[in-house]
Amino acid sequence: MMKNLAVTALALATGVFAVAVPAEVDQPTVDAVRTLWESQHKALDAHDVDGVLATYADSDDIMLMGTGPGEHWVGKAEVKDAYAHFMENFDPHSMEVKCGEGAGSSHGDVLWLTAVCHFTDQQKDQTREYVANVSAVVLKQGDAWRFHTMHFSHLTGSGEAEQQNTSK
Repeated sequence: MMKNLAVTALALATGVFAVAVPAEVDQPTVDAVRTLWESQHKALDAHDVDGVLATYADSDDIMLMGTGPGEHWVGKAEVKDAYAHFMENFDPHSMEVKCGEGAGSSHGDVLWLTAVCHFTDQQKDQTREYVANVSAVVLKQGDAWRFHTMHFSHLTGSGEAEQQNTSK
């Protein structure tokens, strides 16, 4: 049976703020995916690449995607390497994330969600702020939910494309 998570996917993805959960959404699932996201964020912020990888499914075809050409990593070794390189670009324990708009659904042991997230981090003495679109496919393996696929994309450069898209 399909469970529409709509904006509730945001609560699933972030746990950053409370959103009313529709009655048809299984509260243990909401809690489990919120905890999964929080675990991944905590590990990423601490530069714990093994901790980040532990939030992924036990599968040889896990996937991470970015925005541009070549930003597509498949398998544990490639995903681990990608996160290790991401961690070089910000100081440990400096990342904060707050997510806004989101949507998603689930069917059986598969859940998918999207969110628009605002990130702040620091590298040396420079604070950076950026917005990323995040989407994920989450699988239930045994009693635990795990990410199978994550996609982060964000506009780089002047922001002209974003301004052009909002004016249509």
